[in-house]
Amino acid sequence: MEKRRASGFCHIVIPAPDLERAKAFYEKVFGWQVRANVPGPSYWFFESGNVGGAFNGRKKPSSGGAVLVLHVDDVDDAIGRVRENGGTVTQEPGAIGEADPGRDAYFLDPNGNEMGIYCDR
Repeated sequence: MEKRRASGFCHIVIPAPDLERAKAFYEKVFGWQVRANVPGPSYWFFESGNVGGAFNGRKKPSSGGAVLVLHVDDVDDAIGRVRENGGTVTQEPGAIGEADPGRDAYFLDPNGNEMGIYCDR
């Protein structure tokens, strides 16, 4: 049997009932480029740096699902920008532990999506 190549993410859809808030938040906090009204009025494409996706204005955030974790250069700086731009910190920055030398933190974006941030130092 032939070994199958691992499949990577190619497009991520993030629920965003308030598309303008999502656009402003992710552009200011993480430097994403969001194309308002492209391809349509309720589905806006974004470029995150490594994987593109879209904010979907017709989807509502839910709890207890998958959590996307974003790589950042400085967890403390990023969590400060999260707070300044309307996000809610749910786990303060801290060391991951023996399994990884990095640090992480978690937050809710202005639409209520739980996300994480990670730095390898």
